[in-house]
Amino acid sequence: MKRNYLILAIVGIVALIAILTNPNQDRHKEVIKNKLISYMQNSMNESSSESKNEWEKAGQALGLIFGGALVDIIIDNLVSTDNYILFSTTKISWDGETKVIGIGAFGNVFITNKLEEAMNEGLLKNQ
Repeated sequence: MKRNYLILAIVGIVALIAILTNPNQDRHKEVIKNKLISYMQNSMNESSSESKNEWEKAGQALGLIFGGALVDIIIDNLVSTDNYILFSTTKISWDGETKVIGIGAFGNVFITNKLEEAMNEGLLKNQ
């Protein structure tokens, strides 16, 4: 009997911690923003290592600045979250489709590979 109460108490404590540390929508957006900016910087670094022209490098730096502002607008319009009390999900809406691309729990947001796949698909479609 005491064992059942102990298990119930542990489950209750874990659930309470999950509820109190469930990340909010701003945290989800912050994690995605960081991933997108990192992806942009890596893309720029790869292309700038091939370029020796100083004007081209300056243009890429300017592109990063404007790209950061564009990322903010995109995230505000396309990213949303669903809160399920114990955890939350990160969703992105694109072309009428909504996909879950991440999950948040215990103060952390974990983004799946679907975000990278979507970025790569978008880049390949534009080329």
